[in-house]
Order: sequence, then C-alpha cells, then structure tokens
Amino acid sequence: MPVTSIATVTLNPALDEGIAVGELVLGDTNRCTLDGLDPGGKGINASRVIHRLGRPTVAYGFAGGATGGVLRERLQAEGLLLQFDEVAESTRLNIMVYERDRPRRTRLYLPGASVTLAQAETLRKRLEGLEPGSLVVFGGSLPPGLPATVYYEFVSALQARGIRSIVDTSGIALKAVLDAKPLLVKPDVEEAEALLGRRLPDDATALSAAEEIRRLGPQYVVISQGADGAVGAGPEGAWKVVPPSINACSTVGSGDSMVAGLAIALNEGTGFVEGLRLGTACGAATALVTGTQLCDAQQVQRLLPEVAVRTLASAGTA
Repeated sequence: MPVTSIATVTLNPALDEGIAVGELVLGDTNRCTLDGLDPGGKGINASRVIHRLGRPTVAYGFAGGATGGVLRERLQAEGLLLQFDEVAESTRLNIMVYERDRPRRTRLYLPGASVTLAQAETLRKRLEGLEPGSLVVFGGSLPPGLPATVYYEFVSALQARGIRSIVDTSGIALKAVLDAKPLLVKPDVEEAEALLGRRLPDDATALSAAEEIRRLGPQYVVISQGADGAVGAGPEGAWKVVPPSINACSTVGSGDSMVAGLAIALNEGTGFVEGLRLGTACGAATALVTGTQLCDAQQVQRLLPEVAVRTLASAGTA
C-alpha cells in the first residue's frame, strides 16, 4: 500500500499559553512570566510532530476570532498544511500555570468555540474524499454543539470507505467511538480507569484493560503510563515499552507526540512495535522541552535507540 499523508482532525483546538510563577497564591496578585504561546489540540500537535519528522500531513479543524487567527498564523509559520473551517466564536485559550517553587502545574481549560452539526457534516464529507487506505487521527475533547457520538459517526463513515482511524479522546466520546472499530485508541491510565471503572496500578492490570478495550472494537490499544511508558495490545500480541531516563521539563503534548509516532509507523507499514518505539521516543523528546513546546526530529532520533520494548503476551491473547 502506498504511503499517503496523515490527516489529523481537531474539533476543539486551542492556543496553549504557558505561565511561570514562583508560587500561585489564590485570591492575590501573582506576577508571572510568559513561558510560551503555542498551537494546541491533540490532533494539531500530532500533525506538528509528524511534520517535524519529515512526513506529509494535513491538519483539519475549526478556528474562529482573534485567537483562531493567531492559531492559523503560528501553524502556517511552521509550514503545516491546514484545512480549517471558520466558526463564529473565538478559539479557546488554555492556560498552563507552572510554579517554580513547588513544583506544581495547574491547567485551566475553557470549553471551546461551538461547532454546529452542519459544520461537522461538511468536514465529514470532505474527509470521505481521502484515498482508501489513508489514515486519519482524531484527537481531543469535543466542542460545545456536538454530541458525544460524533467521533463514532466520523470513524464509521471512514471505515466504510476503507479509511483507517486513530482516536485519542476520553470520557463518553471514547466510550462511544469503540463500537466503530477504529484502528487504534490511546487512552492514558486515568482515561482507561474512567472507561472501565477500576484502578490500573501496574502493567498486569493495564494489559488486562488494553485487551478488554480491544474486545470492544479497536484493533490496537495503547495505554500510556506517563514516565513509566505504555502498554500496547494488538492482534499480534502485547508489549511494554519503557522510555529513556530523562529529566522531564514538561509533559504537555507528550501523549500527542506519542500518537504521532504510532501514526507514522502504522501509515508506513513498519508495524505496531515500531510505532510503540517511535511514539515513546517522540513523547520523551517532548517532555525534554519547556512549557507547551514540542519535540524536534534530532532529539527523537537521539532517544530512539534508548527506548526498550519487551513482549508481555503471546499473539492472539485477545
């Protein structure tokens, strides 16, 4: 199968503003410094990393108002190809507050600009024009105006046309999309715990959870575990992937970077295990940079040989 561009869809994008302060004092004046202002949204971040690794990608989504204009400008300055539709309300601004003296991080997320059903349908029809065998990454929360089943509807329509989907979302949107049988889903531990209603304190319980989620529809499931790596399960078996030992500066965007690596490997046919390896290197490289910044290709290549992958189960366990 020929390699095609990886499309990403971000229905609820943002500008991510990083703020640094000694210690956040509630109810008082806090003197802060700007630590970064970057495009945000899971799908957008995945496209940014895919582009930095030299692969073709197109980012689909919605943008509006002055913040939407800044979002477009920043992405175009990076050389990213965009297919954004305009919405009436302003793109949201997410604020990450970093306390140097604690250390502690607080995230302030707005709900986002409303998207109508008609706008979502226009985007869905546009995606159906992609070549069979293409790969689409859906990432992030849902904006106001759209039902929890919207990812299910997108993925189902694409599957019917031979277009594969990776989904990185949470909550009821994650639960709803499983029946559409996407190629891969990537919840983190907390999202998988919320989905299944139980704690996942170690690799054994994470593996059991990944296999249970697979039985609900997806071909591959990756449960990311932060600094502890990830557990991945698919029809060929299951694996534990361990990132290199690093001094992390910020984990913002690390999960999105992992999705980018997984998407590249699955799109190019190098396999799930290579996707786990590349995705983990991407996530670790992003954790090395401050604020809301993302990894670069040189750092990813440096870390790639240091990623460890081991088999957890024989093929066909799920």
